[in-house]
Amino acid sequence: MTKKLLLTLICACSILPMTAGSGPDKNDGSTLPPMFLLGNNGGMKQMVYWCYIEEPQLDEEYPEYYKEAHQAWEIQEQFRRNASKYTKLIVDGTQTRDVKYVDEIMLNPDGEQIFPGELHSRPQIPSAGARFALQGEPKMNMDEVPGSVVVTDSYLASHKLLKIQPASTDEEVPLPAAVIKKMEEKYGMQATQSKKVYIIGDRYTYGVMQFEGEYKNSTRKRYNQDEKSALALEIIIDGDKVYSYPVEGWYDPEFGCTWNADDGGEYFPSNIVAAFEGPQGVEFCYLHWAPESATTGIMTLSNGKLDRQEYAVYHSLIDEQIPVWKKDIEEMKRIYLDDDPGEHEFVNLTKWAHVFIDYEGEQIWISDEAEENGAFFSREDGKLKLVGTVRASLKPSFPQSSDGNNYLVISGPAGGPSYYTEIFKFKGGKLIESFNCLEVYGELDGGALNGKEINTEQAKAYMKAVPETYEPFIYWNEINNE
Repeated sequence: MTKKLLLTLICACSILPMTAGSGPDKNDGSTLPPMFLLGNNGGMKQMVYWCYIEEPQLDEEYPEYYKEAHQAWEIQEQFRRNASKYTKLIVDGTQTRDVKYVDEIMLNPDGEQIFPGELHSRPQIPSAGARFALQGEPKMNMDEVPGSVVVTDSYLASHKLLKIQPASTDEEVPLPAAVIKKMEEKYGMQATQSKKVYIIGDRYTYGVMQFEGEYKNSTRKRYNQDEKSALALEIIIDGDKVYSYPVEGWYDPEFGCTWNADDGGEYFPSNIVAAFEGPQGVEFCYLHWAPESATTGIMTLSNGKLDRQEYAVYHSLIDEQIPVWKKDIEEMKRIYLDDDPGEHEFVNLTKWAHVFIDYEGEQIWISDEAEENGAFFSREDGKLKLVGTVRASLKPSFPQSSDGNNYLVISGPAGGPSYYTEIFKFKGGKLIESFNCLEVYGELDGGALNGKEINTEQAKAYMKAVPETYEPFIYWNEINNE
């Protein structure tokens, strides 16, 4: 078992039970539960996979993870095998739009298998999963359609869609005092805060509350016996009846309670993105966001009990580097060679780095090992554009930004008493100006702006306006030239 696979099994597992006799290939659609579309890929929404699609095998080294890993795989496999049956997208919790399963994405543009269980902050980075496209009128890009839950026709025929509305539009509202007191008595702890979040179907209220101190009646399986638990509650109120589902976090006597990384000691309420009333009770589809994760699942209110069935926990990645794929490297090499075949054919480009000249765009430096030869590229409207080349005597420098203008300078000795300078100005993510000039014995004799000659005074003024340089941090990525 690989380290990545083990991480997937631990972090992206599900506890939703399968319906008896309704394995992935035997379900007729009537008992298929709702499914979540979280990713966006090529104008379509995506059911992001949380497991590898290969069935987990028992590993003697990690036998304790096999049961939950296989159960997680079964749930995902049920969805995968029945993806084409999911035809209705729930929009704004109140409407439906027709959707259609299109395909399955398993490989990134480099042809490598995508690691499952990850939500990416950049649309250029694909997630593994099944893609769905919007059908009918009005025709819209799926990125523009608010909705993350899809269901089958059979499910929708047997379940009533319930209206969801915020409990308050202005400020946070606590749960009723009687509810707080009841929960304090039930769990024997003091509440620190509570929130009324949604009114569902003009009947049910969803909210959360949390307690201070250690939860001593924890039943959670522990790998560290010194670990202490914190307690929060998912709450559903139905008239004078209050239902609770306990959610355990971690408690530290010095730092207090936490449920998710960087939550600041606060239990975040879930987004109830769809709710249904069906033969077995009420089902609330929830999406629980935290700073670095997203959890999907269903809360069910049935037979006087509130239960919560978790589908998957995703790692929500932030501050990701823009991907540069193998095809991008090959394209930059081709453009570089075409720029000066006689000289550049002898240069072996071995590494690349993002240089954050203009944060609204993307600039890439591709170079040989010694950083003596190479080129700078800007990606504009999805296409790589050559900005300037670095030669043995001409080196780059990076001026500070000023008034929304961003600069790259390439300069150095040009033979004998000559000194050559190129200045490239970026704004709004695009190259907007290029300037060049030649100094001989320190004397400037005109220059060129965007390919048109300018006089000496204009050239001096242009150079004087360029801010002082700074030394950026360059993180190099190796190019596999095999």
